[in-house]
Amino acid sequence: MLPENVKWEAVFQSIVDTWLPLIGMVAAIVVIAIIVHVVRKKR
Repeated sequence: MLPENVKWEAVFQSIVDTWLPLIGMVAAIVVIAIIVHVVRKKR
């Protein structure tokens, strides 16, 4: 059985705080790479 005193909201919040910036950064890099690729392809 899991201990009931674990605050899952706090755990979830810490996971979100950790992963959201990483995922956002990766997504931004991917978007920039796609834009650069499309711009180069048009020329």
